[in-house]
Amino acid sequence: MERLSAILLFAAVSLFPCALAQTPVPARQQGYLLQGNCDSSVLVEVFYDHLCVDSAPNWPVFKQAVKDFSEDDLAVLIHFFPLPYHHNTYFMTQAGHVVRSFNSELFVPFMEAVFKDIDKFSTDAVNMTEPQVQEMIADYVESNFQVPKSMVLIGFSDPAVRAGWKSAASRAITGTPQFIVNGIHVPDAPDYSSEQWKTFINSLINAKDT
Repeated sequence: MERLSAILLFAAVSLFPCALAQTPVPARQQGYLLQGNCDSSVLVEVFYDHLCVDSAPNWPVFKQAVKDFSEDDLAVLIHFFPLPYHHNTYFMTQAGHVVRSFNSELFVPFMEAVFKDIDKFSTDAVNMTEPQVQEMIADYVESNFQVPKSMVLIGFSDPAVRAGWKSAASRAITGTPQFIVNGIHVPDAPDYSSEQWKTFINSLINAKDT
């Protein structure tokens, strides 16, 4: 019994540093700033997955809700959190990074196009090899957004998506879509209508003046 206790204690001590391992600090601020700035009264962070069938219909609702707020009142930061059970979404997130670095104005059109073509890259591609999927994504990005295919293929070796995933996981993001508002998780937000979003955001804006 004493020997068993000693072994268990050694195992626990050995694993303790792993539990406290430092989440990698990203080289730059995570996310795509859709609108607003660091001085906006309200910051909404949304976490999507390019190939998530729940993220795709959520985006038009949220987009409609936030489009009329001023930069002084609202900042929106879009993150992509590739879920392991969404086939090929990690590669698509890497491609999104390339599109954004090539021309940031193409990022939202890219996101919306991929949402529209989810089946092409998930269900229809389930029997493809990883190199075949990468080729398909690179061809898609080049033909639709004029980003050189060679850039996209190189981007598949970029570790930035992994660092972003770890950063989101460290903030207790577990699925998509999820929302953090002024640093606080809002678990009901994925079900909000556009009007509910407007009411919620306005309540926060008005509260700062009281």
